[in-house]
Amino acid sequence: MKIFVAVIFMLLAGGCIGSRPSNPAATQPATMVDPQLAEKEYWMAKPATAEVRGQFDPLWEASERTAHEYRFNIDRRDHRSGLLTTEPLITKQWWEFWRKDAGTLRDTKEATIANVRRTIFFQFKKEGDGVYSVTPKVLVEKESNVDPKYREDIEGPSTYWYALRRDEVLEKKVAESIRKRLDKVAKELAGAR
Repeated sequence: MKIFVAVIFMLLAGGCIGSRPSNPAATQPATMVDPQLAEKEYWMAKPATAEVRGQFDPLWEASERTAHEYRFNIDRRDHRSGLLTTEPLITKQWWEFWRKDAGTLRDTKEATIANVRRTIFFQFKKEGDGVYSVTPKVLVEKESNVDPKYREDIEGPSTYWYALRRDEVLEKKVAESIRKRLDKVAKELAGAR
């Protein structure tokens, strides 16, 4: 009887995944993703979710002020190519209620349990008749650390950032903020001339 129970137990302990797994994700490594999804260029090539139109100088100044309003520091000002970028900013934690750099509560929760950062790219384009448009794009990146047991086997840094997605909610908020301050900035610039 003991042998019979032992044989039954061994058959049951072997599992029931069989030759065709019911959930293929359980049999694949966690790192099995499309590599281009981790690249900044992939996400920046996606179409913009929000756009603001106006004269170039007020639009540029309103974009800079909006970046500062969200506590981002300006990294690159390239008027000729129409690109204004911020330095990456570590996303707010749940207790930092005064910061506005996370689009949703889910984004705040994610940043509380992992190092996540955001960078704003303002892309300017001439539309015609002296009118320009700006499209803010917010890139979300996550920090990854190489496991200590593999650090000797790799060349390069043991910590790196990879792109997760774009924060479309924050892009719309940034665009709305630019839109609200555009008239005020245009009047200030006209009065200064």
